[in-house]
Amino acid sequence: MQSHADQSDGANPRGAGFAAEFLLTAVCCRWPPSESRNAAVRTAAAKIDWDEFLRLVRRQRVIGLAHEALQSAGIDCPSAVSNELSLRAQRIVRQNLSLATETVRLQRAFEAAQIPALVLKGVALAQLAYGSLTAKHARDIDFLVPPEHAEVGLRLLEREGYALSSPAERLDDAQRRALVHYAREAELVQRDSKILVELQWRAANNTLLLEGVDARSTTQSVALSGGVCVRTLAQDDLFAYLCVHGAQHAWSRLKWLADLNALIAANAADIAQLYRHAQSIGAGLCAGQALLLCQRVLGLSLPAGLADAIQADKRVQRLVAIALAAMTARQTETEADAGFLGVTRSVGTQFLLGQGWRFYAAQCRTASAGTFDVIGVPLPPSLYFLYPILRLPLWLWRRARAALTPGKAS
Repeated sequence: MQSHADQSDGANPRGAGFAAEFLLTAVCCRWPPSESRNAAVRTAAAKIDWDEFLRLVRRQRVIGLAHEALQSAGIDCPSAVSNELSLRAQRIVRQNLSLATETVRLQRAFEAAQIPALVLKGVALAQLAYGSLTAKHARDIDFLVPPEHAEVGLRLLEREGYALSSPAERLDDAQRRALVHYAREAELVQRDSKILVELQWRAANNTLLLEGVDARSTTQSVALSGGVCVRTLAQDDLFAYLCVHGAQHAWSRLKWLADLNALIAANAADIAQLYRHAQSIGAGLCAGQALLLCQRVLGLSLPAGLADAIQADKRVQRLVAIALAAMTARQTETEADAGFLGVTRSVGTQFLLGQGWRFYAAQCRTASAGTFDVIGVPLPPSLYFLYPILRLPLWLWRRARAALTPGKAS
């Protein structure tokens, strides 16, 4: 009997409508490597615009996977493409080794300061999903801490040589308090190495999507090279977190789906159990969307009963359509100015990820104040109720200011 994690034969049984270059990219992202995958890669690579393929694997951030798959399948692509893939794949390995070293160092710093912290995605996920640090693209280090430790965590990272980079390079105490209250993360950059760290204090924008998942959740230890370990979420929570993370970004990059698919395959996971757990903590729609995408794009085999039940949900079908449109778009919305309609569409999509009045109420609260609002106009806690009223005027003001200042982001 076929394992749930086995990938089906053929270039992509559900790939009708995909461009040839996207189809090859998707096949390269199947995991683990196998002869059936090699055959599928050879079939998909028969008629390819290699320049477009190279652009696509950069945009989807799956160069390491593409390089490995093309080599395994013995594909003789143009030398310029082959050389760039090789150079970028080597760069990924070097970057991941640096991130692994820094992840361990910072984890120890949090431990010494008695701040509960666990690693999200990054090198921990690379090791769990792919068994090494050679394939997965990682751009930063994600730590999750409790909200009450967020400000202290920011100061710790600043003592460790990091400086705020997003949502602003400087935040006073009032701005930091408002940020922790209304947002869920901040990004910092190491001054010398330029390594990025995202400090998160909530696992999701809407906490009802991952109810009970936080920095004090059950963890698993992930062994890296050299006998050192990092901590990340336990398997069920990690699956749900990755589904929610991808859904919140409309799965606009294939790398997130590839990582989830590889994690399922590498751990011979009971997919039905993972899905039930995601449902129990509010992430059922996100998990259903993710599993159908893995099936359609990466050939993941789902238990028949589960696949039928998920596909019967019209909300999930709509989420899958939204994700496929975002994933196959030439650019992600973060790479171009989405404008008012784009922002409205993005905000509206977030309301599709959960259900029930508690979820919708929480989502309204989340949407009622933007990160740039609370740092641009830091109010005392007693006046936080004004942010929903100021939401649209402040957005329009930023747009007007950006229009009058060429090159300035809104």
